Amino acid sequence: MKEFFGIIGGMGTVATENFVHTVNQLTETHKDQDYLDYIVFNHASIPDRTAYIFDHTKPNPLPLLQSDVEKLNDIGVSFIVMTCNTAHYFRSELQKASKAPILSMPNIAASACQTSTNKDSKVGIMATDGTISAEIYQKELIDKGVQPVIPDAHHQQLVMSLIYDDIKNKDFVNREKYHQLITYFFQTLDCEYIILGCTELSVAQEKEPYPSEYIIDAQNELAKYVVKHAE
Repeated sequence: MKEFFGIIGGMGTVATENFVHTVNQLTETHKDQDYLDYIVFNHASIPDRTAYIFDHTKPNPLPLLQSDVEKLNDIGVSFIVMTCNTAHYFRSELQKASKAPILSMPNIAASACQTSTNKDSKVGIMATDGTISAEIYQKELIDKGVQPVIPDAHHQQLVMSLIYDDIKNKDFVNREKYHQLITYFFQTLDCEYIILGCTELSVAQEKEPYPSEYIIDAQNELAKYVVKHAE
C-alpha cells in the first residue's frame, strides 16, 4: 500500500514545483492511479530562513512551520518532507511537534556522498549563507567521514546572488555564473564532489545543467528516497 506523505513547500515556490515534478518523473506510471499520494503546502509566505538565522529580530519561520507540521499530522500523513535545505535548521524543533517523521534532506544527500566517495574525500557545499553558517551540511558530512569544503567569501556571495538575485527574484538561471561556480569548486578547491545544498540550485542544475556525475543534487536525492519509500 502506498504511503501518503506531506510536502512543506513554498521556500521557494519554483523549487517546490521542481521537486514535485522530479517525484512524478521518477515514479513508474502507466495510469493515473500509479502516481504517489501526497499533499503540498506551498506556504510561500513563510519568512526567509537565512535572514532569521543571522538576525533573530527578523520574522521567525518556526511558528508557521510548526503550524504546517501540525496540520499534516492531523491529516494523517506517514512522513513529511521540506523542500528547503535552510529550513532544516528548525527540523529538530519541528520533529518534537510531529508524530510523523520529518525526513532530513541533508542527511539523505550526505549519505549519497558517503556511498559515492572514499573516506576523507573533499565535498564542496553550495548553499545559502544560513545553511553554511548553521553547518547543516558540514555536520552531516563529517559524521560520515567526508571532508566538507565551503567557498571563500567572494564565491559565497556569488552563490547567494545566483540563488536570490537570479532564481528567487527573477526565475532566471545565470548559466555563466552557475557553471563558473561549479568549476571553482572542482578546479580551485579540488573537490571530488559537490552538493547542491539549496533547492534553487536544483532548479539551476535542471535548467542549465553542468555535465558531471560528481554533482550531488540534494533535492533530487530526496525525491529518489521519497519515491523508493512511498511506493
